[in-house]
Amino acid sequence: MGTDPAAESDSPVSAGSPRFRFPLPFDPIRLLAGVLTRWPWLAAAAIVFGSIGAFIGTRLTDPSYALSASLIKRRVPQTVQTSETGQAFRPVDLNDATLLATLLANEPLDLAFKRANNGVSPGQQRSLVEAAQLEGTDIFYITYHSPVSPDDAIAFTTIWAEEINAYTQRLQQSEAREVRTILEKEVADIRAQLDAVNDEIMNFSKTTGYLGGDAQVSAVLGKLSQIELDLEAARNTVKAKQSQIENLTAQIRHQSPIELQLKTAREELANLRATYTDANPLVQAKLQSIEYLETQIAELDKDADADLEPFTGTPLGNQIYLSIIGLRNELLEAQNRVASLEKQHQETAARLKEFPAIVSGYEALIKKRESHIEGLSLMSNRLKEAEIFASGAPGYWQVFQAPDPRAIIPSSMVKKPAMLGVAGAAAGTGLAILLTLLLTHRTSRRSILECCAATHAPLITALPTEFEEDARAAIQHFWITHLAPRLSSGSPVLFWTTALDSAEERRLWTMLADAAALDTGEALQVLDLTPDDLWPTDTSVTNLKWQKDTPPLSATVLRASSLPSGKIRASLADVGHWIAVVAGQKDSLARARRHRPLTDTYLNACGGTIAWTERPQGIIRQTADHLSTFLARRFS
Repeated sequence: MGTDPAAESDSPVSAGSPRFRFPLPFDPIRLLAGVLTRWPWLAAAAIVFGSIGAFIGTRLTDPSYALSASLIKRRVPQTVQTSETGQAFRPVDLNDATLLATLLANEPLDLAFKRANNGVSPGQQRSLVEAAQLEGTDIFYITYHSPVSPDDAIAFTTIWAEEINAYTQRLQQSEAREVRTILEKEVADIRAQLDAVNDEIMNFSKTTGYLGGDAQVSAVLGKLSQIELDLEAARNTVKAKQSQIENLTAQIRHQSPIELQLKTAREELANLRATYTDANPLVQAKLQSIEYLETQIAELDKDADADLEPFTGTPLGNQIYLSIIGLRNELLEAQNRVASLEKQHQETAARLKEFPAIVSGYEALIKKRESHIEGLSLMSNRLKEAEIFASGAPGYWQVFQAPDPRAIIPSSMVKKPAMLGVAGAAAGTGLAILLTLLLTHRTSRRSILECCAATHAPLITALPTEFEEDARAAIQHFWITHLAPRLSSGSPVLFWTTALDSAEERRLWTMLADAAALDTGEALQVLDLTPDDLWPTDTSVTNLKWQKDTPPLSATVLRASSLPSGKIRASLADVGHWIAVVAGQKDSLARARRHRPLTDTYLNACGGTIAWTERPQGIIRQTADHLSTFLARRFS
């Protein structure tokens, strides 16, 4: 099979040559082709291990009957509220993931198997049930794969649905009981605080004499006002009595018997003077008597508080005296009333001044009691709500569709054997591939992709070793499209041939010289920079001038099969473009990799790869070779 030279090289002439980047050091396509060429091994292993897997599957397959029941999520009730204030107690509203976990909880599952008593071992229970949610809805499915019978599937699924709902009811009741315990303690504490406040109010009322309300304050204000009125009236009475006593006292002083005697004595003196002179002893005696009486009256007038008895003795004086005594008694009574009212006024005013503090303290205690009463009411209502759920929780589930005998699905007797058969065939194929890679003979031939990976340089052309005409056509194409344009620019081109043996290299130079002569009509001049002798000294090659020289380089085509020495090595810096020539064999690529550190040190990046390859045997290997060549071009 020939190779199209034009298709073998698509690298344009450029100033720089890109590196070949392939992530693997080997060609996986070549290895795969090598494995596929031994397809009878793979087929035999797949058949044998697949048969074993299918047989094991038939032994492990038991008939089962699948049945599903659907449950709908029950919303937690929100209408159970015994008061208008506060938020009603209700169990926690679980999310869908948590509710799905309750469907497969161990407690309802164990109770359901215990009630069903169908002989299923505890180790099988978890593998026979499953649960799932219908996407976008509140409907959940529980499925039971009965290994016993269709009747067992119906009975167990019904029991299981009941136990699931009973389990969630117990969850809600447990939560409600815990809350109830907390609320009972809170209610007892609030009641104790309320009793303490009531005792405090009672003691406060006993201490202050205040029973609450505005009536008591109004009564004290009214009493104070009445006392003030009575006090004013009593004071007026005292003033009136005092005025009457003063008037009567003034009058009684004029009714004294001494004044009457004085008046009589003055009349008698007047009569005596009418008869006698003042020298008369009778007149003198009367004058002395009058002087004595005037002295007595003067002494009585000096003492305003003197006893009034001396002024009595006359009917009018006696009457006035008795009136004064009566008024004095009334005055004393009025004065006592004034003193009593003043004392009452003082006490009532003092009591009234105490009322603001008393009322404030009393109202504070009342507010405190009302706060406790309000808290007790709220907590008592919450306690009632918790007791409702603790005694009769509805649960989180409600049966949406009961198990239907028509929905029973018998298990497939083919599915498990088929799956194990496929798995066994895959395992057998993998084992055959591994044995093929480890134990069978492996050729030393390598693909073009691995040639480029060894040189780290893009593919320039691939030369078939067994088809001479195709090889010459590829060399001719390489000369026209790649080498001739570079040589015409005057820059030297180096061929690095360390990976080729002598026969392959001589064949390369011979065909390259023929291609150059066919194009230019002149012999190709090649300067050999290494000391080895590729051609015998007496050998002459048509169209080829082989020479050895020292720097400066006198030719544009250079050849090196190893690192030059001395001054020639230093002249490698003048090489702007060089080509690695390798053969598609394991040893050739190994030599190329071994010498790559030298070229990386003394030369620029490799400009390309010329690969000598032989055509593989078999359609599978040939197809893989074409794929490898395609990848080599894609990575070039």
